[in-house]
Amino acid sequence: MTPSGARKDELEADDLVVVWLEHPDREALSRTGRAPTSDLAIHRAIHAARPDIGSMVHAHLPSAMGLTLAGEVPDPAALPETALFLPRLPFLTLEVPGSQRLADRVARALTDGPEPLACVVLLERHGACAVGRDPVQAVDRLELVEVLCRTWRDALLIRAAKAALVIVDEAQPGPGSRTMEG
Repeated sequence: MTPSGARKDELEADDLVVVWLEHPDREALSRTGRAPTSDLAIHRAIHAARPDIGSMVHAHLPSAMGLTLAGEVPDPAALPETALFLPRLPFLTLEVPGSQRLADRVARALTDGPEPLACVVLLERHGACAVGRDPVQAVDRLELVEVLCRTWRDALLIRAAKAALVIVDEAQPGPGSRTMEG
């Protein structure tokens, strides 16, 4: 897992932290002496709750954080690909990052029915967590969430721009107006 406080684009392989899930008493440090992310509790809680998974990833997805900050929660049914691969996208309201309460809520969101179980959880202002059979599948699912959030954001912006143009056109009818026929 990534270390706490590190920029992802500056990480070396020796900076990654090995966490022993079955041995919580073993110290989790990277070869370079870095401690694990402050979201370690989320990783532990998800792996404990979902023994069927091989990987869990968490990222602070910019579009996901922006949408949830604005009070928007995208519907995965809006896009064919997300509807197929992310049939459920639970949303959790803001919680203290790194807290056990957040970890427990995320784990519950990934284990509560109905079937199929959710494979991604959207976190208010904190990105998302995804699970998969391996890291590739888990990251692919996170990327789908970011695509959904970007598309949702873009649709909101286009809708707002179109509404603003209608207001302008109605206020200024005449030659050159988008509403004037001819």
